[in-house]
Amino acid sequence: MSKTVLTDFYTKACGHCQEQALILEELAEVFAGKVEFRMVDAEKDWKLAEKYVVFTVPTLIIERDGEMVERFNGFVPGDKLEQVLKEALVRP
Repeated sequence: MSKTVLTDFYTKACGHCQEQALILEELAEVFAGKVEFRMVDAEKDWKLAEKYVVFTVPTLIIERDGEMVERFNGFVPGDKLEQVLKEALVRP
């Protein structure tokens, strides 16, 4: 079974990150059981942020079976993110 993961790199002081988190909460309900949502505080887990070369927050990374399929630097509207997640789920 394929595994799709969305990782959100954020910081607590980032206003756009807070807006993005609200959208991700809604999408987590829509994609429950299909997509794993991970929240990573880029200041606290800087080594992981460094591994993914995160310079901007929010940064969203979508992976399928450990391979990156999409990356967004900055805020992403909910409808666009929902469409990308749907496409990621049907990729071979």
